[in-house]
Amino acid sequence: MSGLGDAHGASRIDPGAAAAGFAAAGGAELAPGAALAVYRLGRASFHAAVVRRIGDAHLLVAERSLAVGGAEFDALLLAYLSGRHRDADRRFWDRIVGSGEADRRLRATLLSKIATAREQLSERDFTVITVPVADLKLSLTREELESRIRELVEESVDLVEEAMAEAGVAPQTLAGVLVAGGASRTPLALATLRSRLPVDPVVAAVPDPLLDVQAPAATREMPLVDEEGPEAPRRRLVRPLAVLAALLVLVAAVAAFGSRLGDHEAPTAGSGAAVTGPAAGPATSGAVDSPESPGGSGGAEESSGTPSPEVSEEAPADPTKSEPTTEAAPTTESAPTAAVPELVGLSTAEAHEAVADAGFSGVEQSGEWRSVFDLSHDDCEVIEQDPAPGEVVALAETVAVTFSYSGGEDECEV
Repeated sequence: MSGLGDAHGASRIDPGAAAAGFAAAGGAELAPGAALAVYRLGRASFHAAVVRRIGDAHLLVAERSLAVGGAEFDALLLAYLSGRHRDADRRFWDRIVGSGEADRRLRATLLSKIATAREQLSERDFTVITVPVADLKLSLTREELESRIRELVEESVDLVEEAMAEAGVAPQTLAGVLVAGGASRTPLALATLRSRLPVDPVVAAVPDPLLDVQAPAATREMPLVDEEGPEAPRRRLVRPLAVLAALLVLVAAVAAFGSRLGDHEAPTAGSGAAVTGPAAGPATSGAVDSPESPGGSGGAEESSGTPSPEVSEEAPADPTKSEPTTEAAPTTESAPTAAVPELVGLSTAEAHEAVADAGFSGVEQSGEWRSVFDLSHDDCEVIEQDPAPGEVVALAETVAVTFSYSGGEDECEV
C-alpha cells in the first residue's frame, strides 16, 4: 500500500471516494454536471483536485500537488522556537542541530512534541511544550503558529483556485469543498478556504484505518488511486529536517527570531483524468489472460504449448504392435523470488518504499512503545524485520517489521 503521508508523484485523489466522502461527511450527493473541490493536506504532501459528476461516473478533471504538509509546519515551528528560546539553554539548541545519533533522536523527540502542540492549537489558543531533558517549557500560541504557516496555507488555496480555473469551474457554481488530511484540521486552513471560496468546507470523517481491498489504494484519511500505465521509479522526497538542520546552524549563529525555512518544491500540475463509476471501465483489458511473472519476457508462454515430436533416426517400429504412450509431465513455473532488503534503521515510510522497490507485495507493521526518555531509537524507526535481510523469498510474500514509537502508534502508519 502507499500512503500519501510520504507522497509519491504518481498518487492521485480517487474521484469516486472523494464524492462518497463528501456525501458521508454531510455534503449532498453530487448532481449530474456538478463539481466538487478537494483540499487534502497530509503529513508530507498537499493535493488539490476538482471532481465532476458526468452521468453516473465521477471524473477527476483537474489537480495540483505540492510537497508541503504537517511535517513542514513542525519544522517551521522548530526553527522559530530555536531562535526565540536559544538563550535559555544554548547547549540544548546546539544539540538540536547536532549530527550525532543522540542529537538526531533528541531532535525527533522535540519535533514529535511540536506536532502534538500544533494539533492542540486546533482546539485551543495556547499550549506549552515541555522538554524535561533541558528543563525547558516552550509556550506557543495559535497566533504564533499561524504567523509561521500562513504563507504555505495561502499557497495551498492558490492551487485549489488554479485547479478550478483549469476545470472551468466558477466559484459560484461550486457544489462544495471537501477537506481531508490531518494537517487540514488547522483552523487557518479552514478559515482561508472560507474567505476565498463561496461555500463552507466539509471536513471528511476519518475512516477505519483498515483498507478496503476493493479500493485501488488508500491512506488513513482519503483513498488515492495510482496513475494508469507502468509505474515510474519512486522519487524520495527530501524531508524538511534535512533543510532544517542547515537552517538551524544559521539560527544558532545569528540567534534570529522567527526564522523561516527556505524554498518549497514547486507545485506540479496533474495530467489526464481519472474516472470512477459505471462509465469508467477497469484499467486492464477485459480479456482473460494469464498473468506474466515480473521481469518475464513472455517466452514461457511460447514454450508451454504441446511439445513437437522429436525426429528419430531409428527404424520405425512394427505398426501392428501398440506403443506405450507417455504423457508429458506438466510444467510449472516457480514463483518469482527476490532477496529481502535491509529495513532495520529505516523509518516505516522508507521501509514501505524499499519493500515496494524490491517487488514484494507489501509490509505488515507493528509498534513497540518506548519512553520519551529512551533515546535508543527514533520514532517510527524499524527495529526488527522478518524475513531477515538478504533472505530470498517469494515476491508474493509480505515483509513484517516492528517499529519503535514514544507518542502515538498511528503516527507511524503508512
